[in-house]
Amino acid sequence: MLLLPGGAQAKRTERTIESAPVTFEIKSENCSKLPPGTTIKGTGTLTSTTWTTKRRGRRTVTNSSLAPGTATDQAGNQYTFLYSNQFRVSNTRRRSQVFSGVMIDTFTLQGTGPATLSNGFLAKYTTDFGDLQRIRPIDAFGDPIDFKSVTARCDPL
Repeated sequence: MLLLPGGAQAKRTERTIESAPVTFEIKSENCSKLPPGTTIKGTGTLTSTTWTTKRRGRRTVTNSSLAPGTATDQAGNQYTFLYSNQFRVSNTRRRSQVFSGVMIDTFTLQGTGPATLSNGFLAKYTTDFGDLQRIRPIDAFGDPIDFKSVTARCDPL
């Protein structure tokens, strides 16, 4: 028998692991860090682990996603890439459907061809895990995404 002090509640944490293939295409027209006329096509596997903790009317969602893979440019040069994204967000009792916290995102590409990418960001992240996806950069390097429209530039995943 477990006795808890008055008002204390045990944390409930659920873990989910998902894996899925990913593909992307980056063109120099959208990515300012690629040489003119460059198109990179890549494939890999994204593995995402999510922990959801419920405690005292609040939920905290922590996610870590990683996708290694290979890519080829229009000239047949071979590359490897690594995509990494982590976030931790929580809701409040007053706004139970809106979560906010911090996100860290990076994408790197290297290989035998002339294209090399290293970009990412640290941002304040607000979401309802549906239509609301707001990413406000704290710091960024390279040319990862368009933060207003949340569309890819040099970070395709």
